[in-house]
Amino acid sequence: MNFNRIAAIVVRHYFLTLHQMERYFEIILFPTMALLLMGFLGKYVSSLQGNIFLSFLVGGIILWVVFEKVNTDIGISFMFEIWERNIVNLLASPITILEFMVGIILIGLVKILFTILLVGILASVFYGFSLTSLGLGLALFWVNLILFAWAFGLFNVSMVLRFGHTVGPLTWSIPWLLQPVAAVFYPVESLPSFLQSVSRVVPLSYVFEGLREVFVKGNFNYSFFMISLVLNLVYLSLSVLFFVWIFKGVKKSGRLVKLI
Repeated sequence: MNFNRIAAIVVRHYFLTLHQMERYFEIILFPTMALLLMGFLGKYVSSLQGNIFLSFLVGGIILWVVFEKVNTDIGISFMFEIWERNIVNLLASPITILEFMVGIILIGLVKILFTILLVGILASVFYGFSLTSLGLGLALFWVNLILFAWAFGLFNVSMVLRFGHTVGPLTWSIPWLLQPVAAVFYPVESLPSFLQSVSRVVPLSYVFEGLREVFVKGNFNYSFFMISLVLNLVYLSLSVLFFVWIFKGVKKSGRLVKLI
C-alpha cells in the first residue's frame, strides 16, 4: 500500500470540498438541522417528562450522526467520482482500489470530527448537554459506530459497483431504514417481538442501549460493547470480502466502465 497515493485521494477531495456547496451541506447543514429540530422537540417534551429524556434524545442524535455521516460519506465520495466521470481514470492510475477506499475512509473520519465538534458545541449552548458526560464510553461508542459505518459503507459501494449508479441514492437512504431497529431514541423492549429479534443482530442497538444505561445508571455496559464489537468485526470482514468479490467480478466483466 502506497501512502502517498492515499494522500493524493485525500487532497483531491479536500479541494473538491472547498468548491462544492453540497459537500458543506452534508458536513454542516444537515447534522445541525437534525440536532436543532429534534433537540428543541426534546427540550419541550423534557419539561413534561424530566431532563433524562432530553439527554437520551440529544445523545442519540449525536451518536447517530457519527454512524450516518461516516457511512454515507463513503458512498457519496464514491458517487462523486462516478458523477464526475473520474472513477475509471483513478483506477487506471497506479492507485489501487484498496488505497482509494482507505483514502475515502480517512476523508470521512476528518469530516465527522469536524461535524461532531460543531454539534457538540451546539448541544452544549442550546441544551446544556456535554459530550464529556459520557466519559470514556464516548470513545468506545465511537469505535463501534465507525466500524459498522465502514462495513455498511463498503456494502453500499459494492452494490453500486454491481448494479450501477442508478442505485447510488441507496448509499444515503438505506441507513435511515436501520433507525427503527437501532433503538436510537427508545429501548429495544419497546419494539414488537419480531423487530426485537432483528435489533439484536444490529450492532447499533447495543450502542444506544449502552448510552441510555450511562445516563440512567451511570455505568458503561461492557457486555453491550463486546457484543457490538464482535458483530461489527464479523460484518466488516464479510463486507470486505463481498467488496473484493464484486470488484473482481465487475472488472472482469467490463461493467466497471459502464458506471460512467
